Amino acid sequence: MVDIERQFDRIRRGVWVGPQAAKPYVEWNDLSRVLTELLKWTKSQSESREKFDEVMYNSLKMLLETANKTVQEKVDNVTTLSQRDVDIVTVTIIATANLVRLLRNSVVNIPKNQFLQVKTGLLDTVLDCICFYHEVGVKCNRVKHKFPYALTYTPLCVEVIRAALQLTCNLCVGNQAVQGAVWKRLYPKMFTILIDGIDRQSRNYVCSVLFHCTAWNGSHCLQQLISAEEGKAIIRSGVGLCEQPNCLEWAQLFVEGLICADRFMQVYEICHGTPQLLTLLEILEEKIKTSPSPTKKELFGEIESAVPVSTFLFLAKTLARDRQNIIDLATGKDVVDGAVSARILHILAEVTGLFEHYERITGNTPFLECATKILNEINSIEPMKFDREKFEAGPECGKYSIRKELIRIISNMCCKRKNHQDKVRLLGGIPTILSHCVWDGNNPFIMEWSIFSLRMLLDGNQENQDVIRGLKSLGKVSDLDAVKIGVS
Repeated sequence: MVDIERQFDRIRRGVWVGPQAAKPYVEWNDLSRVLTELLKWTKSQSESREKFDEVMYNSLKMLLETANKTVQEKVDNVTTLSQRDVDIVTVTIIATANLVRLLRNSVVNIPKNQFLQVKTGLLDTVLDCICFYHEVGVKCNRVKHKFPYALTYTPLCVEVIRAALQLTCNLCVGNQAVQGAVWKRLYPKMFTILIDGIDRQSRNYVCSVLFHCTAWNGSHCLQQLISAEEGKAIIRSGVGLCEQPNCLEWAQLFVEGLICADRFMQVYEICHGTPQLLTLLEILEEKIKTSPSPTKKELFGEIESAVPVSTFLFLAKTLARDRQNIIDLATGKDVVDGAVSARILHILAEVTGLFEHYERITGNTPFLECATKILNEINSIEPMKFDREKFEAGPECGKYSIRKELIRIISNMCCKRKNHQDKVRLLGGIPTILSHCVWDGNNPFIMEWSIFSLRMLLDGNQENQDVIRGLKSLGKVSDLDAVKIGVS
């Protein structure tokens, strides 16, 4: 422990003269080993992070700048490097990665250190590292076939970029001034390059930076991201990184942040006509099904982690506009982007059941009217049959269970709402729903949802009950017909 503190003090006082020494390889290699021990120290002992001050950060900044200069001088002449030069570049990049990791560790839960890193200009130096080591990696990758030693530099450069992005993210948390500086330096070029890069961890950390810069109301970064073509491309890339089963955690948080900041409509239009649109809807569906954890609530801050009701009102309008897609799907026709329409319907069926949270959507009478009319039209084109044999393919072959989702919506929206119960009756929805009280092996639970829907429609509504009472018996079902529909 004494030795670690002594080495810490040497770096702080600028005594570590490795970059100016006659044996730079030995000095950078030794410095890297010392930094490795300091990393363990700052990670395991939180009090060690309190020892960092302005003097220490100035010394670390000097080492970083010297390391970058050393690497640049060598890489500028990458085709003529001696073996000794190759080794020097290798240990210098390793030392640089450890320097950035030490800076990253030092700011964890220490706001003072975050402030000091910005004050001393370390933020600018770290952002320089991200851009510089990306260029180094690209250059070395370009000549790797002629000079195999250059191949070893690319993964080392990635390590520096990863650590620098992690540090940048830590400095961005809750600090709008830092977010602005980071955005000015990395947007759009570096964000675009890194989010579309081949390194999975770097893409994840880029999404983390994007999340902290955009996931709050009034963010100028968010406005720029939504409106500019470069920003739209970044959004599509971020949504693409959420595809299962390889979803990146910070990519999903980034997209959720856009949704919670009431930007779903813009993101929907940005992704329209691309595979990312279905992924966006899957993220939305998962969000409304999952209760926010305390960690997420803390991350999302002022925008909390709830989905604004305007999102679902927009989806309801979209469904009404594309109603023919739903009708065609339910009647067995092929529909371009049919999966998108079906997913929207499913999301609305889910959200209308959340009475306490989304009163404006569950009380939206025009949407109820639209859902009822669609169900009526589907049933007029392809009536449900009572004599279809068990597991015989139904009108929609169970592909999307369109009818069931429409009946779910009607059920949810009629619960304890007499005006909605009356509206369904006036639209002729009761007989339609009653006709769906039949076993259909291709549409699981459609009979159960139909019965439940009738219960919601009849609850406390004398007029609707009279409609049922006025129905005439068509006779008893024969034993043979009962067996056909799965009743024994």
